[in-house]
Amino acid sequence: MNVDQRILLVDDKRANLVALESLLEELDVEILCATSGPEALSLLLKNDVSLVLLDVQMPDMDGYEVAELMRSRKQTGSIPIIFVTAINHEETHVFKGYESGGVEFLSKPIDPFILISKVKVFLELDRQKRLLLLSLQEVQQLKNRNDLLLRSVGEGIVGIDSQGVITFSNPAAEMVLDYEVNELEGLSIGQCVMVTTVDPGDFEWEKSKIYQSCSTGKKHHSDVGVFRTKLNKMIPVEFTATPVSIPDGEFTDVVLIFKDITERKKIEDQLNYMAQYDALTGLGNRNLFNDALESSILRANHSKDSFALMFIDLDRFKQVNDSLGHEAGDSLLKDVTDRLNSCVRNSDVVCRLGGDEFTIILEGQNIFSAAERVSEKVLRFLSIPFSVENQKIYIGASIGIVFYPDMADDANDLVKKADMAMYQAKRDGRNCYKIFESGMKQQVETALDLESKLRRSSEIMDFFLNFQPKVRISDGQITGVEALLRWKPCEDLISPVVFIPLAEETGLIQVIGEWVIDETCRQLKVWNDRYRLPEGFSASINLSVKQLNDDSVVHFLERTLKKYEIPASMVEMEITETVVMEKTDQNLEVLFDIHALGVSIALDDFGTGYSSMSYLTQLPLNVLKIDRSFINDMESVQGAAIVKAVVALAKGLSLKVVAEGVETEAQLIRLKELACDYVQGFYYSKPLPENDLAIRLAQDFPR
Repeated sequence: MNVDQRILLVDDKRANLVALESLLEELDVEILCATSGPEALSLLLKNDVSLVLLDVQMPDMDGYEVAELMRSRKQTGSIPIIFVTAINHEETHVFKGYESGGVEFLSKPIDPFILISKVKVFLELDRQKRLLLLSLQEVQQLKNRNDLLLRSVGEGIVGIDSQGVITFSNPAAEMVLDYEVNELEGLSIGQCVMVTTVDPGDFEWEKSKIYQSCSTGKKHHSDVGVFRTKLNKMIPVEFTATPVSIPDGEFTDVVLIFKDITERKKIEDQLNYMAQYDALTGLGNRNLFNDALESSILRANHSKDSFALMFIDLDRFKQVNDSLGHEAGDSLLKDVTDRLNSCVRNSDVVCRLGGDEFTIILEGQNIFSAAERVSEKVLRFLSIPFSVENQKIYIGASIGIVFYPDMADDANDLVKKADMAMYQAKRDGRNCYKIFESGMKQQVETALDLESKLRRSSEIMDFFLNFQPKVRISDGQITGVEALLRWKPCEDLISPVVFIPLAEETGLIQVIGEWVIDETCRQLKVWNDRYRLPEGFSASINLSVKQLNDDSVVHFLERTLKKYEIPASMVEMEITETVVMEKTDQNLEVLFDIHALGVSIALDDFGTGYSSMSYLTQLPLNVLKIDRSFINDMESVQGAAIVKAVVALAKGLSLKVVAEGVETEAQLIRLKELACDYVQGFYYSKPLPENDLAIRLAQDFPR
């Protein structure tokens, strides 16, 4: 007796599926393949499977979740599951596998002999089970028509004579169709159950598909049919109509077996939803985005209209994840989703491609101005601080815009160019939007080349420092310097405005920042030994926000101070208002730990960010540096008033005040009148190489 058997292979890597198929090709079985948990569950709903080989580690839905869902359903609850996994066989993993319904574990790489042997055992058990079922079915066919009709295991059974009149209904059929006991008998199947495209009164039994199949001795099956209940409710059903014949072969009756598949339809709809929508935000995922983009292209080709694709990447999102954790990051993404939805119309398509990447597809009239208007709205809405775990979080967004068919030929070209435009927005300072231009490809390639050079330089620390003096206004004495990182990978210097953000984005700022600390402290040791430096002389080191994400900078700074045997008071760490904007418990804790070493803390570029002045009292500050933009505007009444207010604020908080970017004598005189303590700028000195600064120090502070 022939028994058809199927094995379902589930692995998110296509290469693994191909390898398993080749190992099992000697077996006389049908192989089904799935690359995800939802796809596997969908196949199990539609196919009779003898054995499942299931990978454990898969994105979105792992093997244990798939196994638990299988065991929760009657249809799949008894199917043997062999886990195929690269996870080690620790007891926790093994117990979890058995708890979720597995019968065996196989480790990658798979031993072909073991695999074939175990699979054959389970296939043989399944074959014996199926043979037994077939034998029982053959015995069952020998029973009379009434026994057949009465056999009901939760499925509706209706007997129909050759005229289309119901002659019998079991309790399950009556319950599903909302009829009382025996109430169906004597009614026409077309009048009370079957749903047709014509009026039930015009239904002709002889022209129905059931009659036409059964009258020729064939079964008629439908996976998705629709039946009507007594209450006129439409329900989805799966049904099979089987003809009943007398010994001479004449067709006499039909046995209609059906079941309500409402729950199955719900599961299938849920699986379809999971395949198209992001579980966290409810936005369309990459699959839906790809479909929506292709549909927009088809509509644009037909209507000859343009549409816009916006590629959105959040700024500083990774820092939230790193400092507050993924739960906080998820909460932030949900809030971002709400704001994005409020920026667009219901007809616009907003998707999350993954991580902190979002897209918006805009169609309609005046699309060019509409895309700019929506981008400006998105930037404005995302610049408003978010509240996450009772903390104010500031982020932004970099947006790339591309138009079809004006700038791209197909979907891949659209995504590629939108990404280029977004990357350009990041390079131009972030929190802005850029429309794709033909020259951006070259700019992206140049940026990638620059990143490659930066990585090579960070391996050998191919950098150097310049030092700009800080001067006390009252007597013109140098009281310290600011260490400024410089990079010259080729003939020309690369501006810090260009390579510092790149170092932060790539994570290289950690190792580069440690080199700056070490080199500055080394130089302080040399100067301290060589010259009679004045009391309070210090070197300022700029501290990136990313360096505050863990406490390693504290330990490194402490070790470096001991290494060069210099007092902590000679080192000053400068932070920007970005630290205040992203004030987290982690950042504050690191700052206080640095301050506890005896190192001074200076707030740089004060007045250019979004921080509240009340935050100044919560930070362990020693110095407030006034941004050069306010110094340049001091000739105006308003500009002078702002500088005066900042100086007064700093004095009230017992902070030293340093004015940056002082270039003229008039600025110096005005700052002296406003009681500013220290200045820094080209009026006294531009940033100097170490050799040039050494000459200056030798003149001012000889031994």
